Amino acid sequence: MLCGAMLLPLSLPAAVPSGADVPAVADEEQTPPAAPSAPSAPAATGQAPAAQAPPADETPAPTRPQRPAPVPRGQKPAIPDYPDPRGLTIGAYYFGTVPGEGPDLRAGKQAPENAAIRGLGKERNGLGVFASIPVSRTTEIRFEGFKTKGNGNQTLPVDNFVFGTQFYKNDLLSNNYRILSGKVWVDDLFWPHKFPVAKLRVKAIYGLRYLAVKGSVDAPLQLASGATIPGAFATGNKQVVLPALGLAPEYALSRHVLLRIEGSGFGLPHGSALWDGEGTVSYRRGKLEFFGGGKVVGFKTSPKKDYYYSGQVYGGIFGLKYHW
Repeated sequence: MLCGAMLLPLSLPAAVPSGADVPAVADEEQTPPAAPSAPSAPAATGQAPAAQAPPADETPAPTRPQRPAPVPRGQKPAIPDYPDPRGLTIGAYYFGTVPGEGPDLRAGKQAPENAAIRGLGKERNGLGVFASIPVSRTTEIRFEGFKTKGNGNQTLPVDNFVFGTQFYKNDLLSNNYRILSGKVWVDDLFWPHKFPVAKLRVKAIYGLRYLAVKGSVDAPLQLASGATIPGAFATGNKQVVLPALGLAPEYALSRHVLLRIEGSGFGLPHGSALWDGEGTVSYRRGKLEFFGGGKVVGFKTSPKKDYYYSGQVYGGIFGLKYHW
């Protein structure tokens, strides 16, 4: 009993006073370690937490091709519109006309008689001038003009009354004439409308052409009834102004070589008419441009007057232009 009483205090733990700390050695030995807890939720603040945006895609999105921005006024484009710069241009050319029969002098509706003198004489070579100035990327204002002369002899087959003078059959006539023509027009890019300009392009022509013919008929050997001095002379001048509408295809054979073919004209039913055609090849180097080709101009002054002229003048041209 004594032994049991003595062993009993040894086996029981001593009483722990209230409020004292209890060592946790036994618990630590018996309790397995707890699993790591999830991160604690943020304290409630009355607002929902902001959602995080997904990471931006670094691959650039495909973009549509942009149209070229217009060139500011006064600033030159990065790529020139034309291979050679454009500016004020002046030039002159030689008009080597083909010696044909020359224009005809015909009686109009107001003529007292139905008279005509066909073929006033052979054409003589003439001279022409040219000028142009650009007013926009697509448009130039151009001017060209020429002057030719001609003369010839013939025997009058029938009696004629021309410009107030009577001529008789078998009179020996000495004729001469002068043709003066001028054309001013807007030379505008018609197709294709893009820059730099295409090798093959078409220009539109909107303008006016003026043409005047002055003819003289002389019968130096005629001796009219009752006259003491031989000779009969008549002269008349006719003009016509009409619109010039047409097209001018161009093709750049190389950077400095240009082929151009143009045609324009206008006519009134049973009235006056003017038309022209030209084909040239030009070579430009720097400020100088050489060109050559062929040219033809057809005309008919108003037949509603007393007399009118009709015919055409054509031949080769060769000239030089200077680009300012």
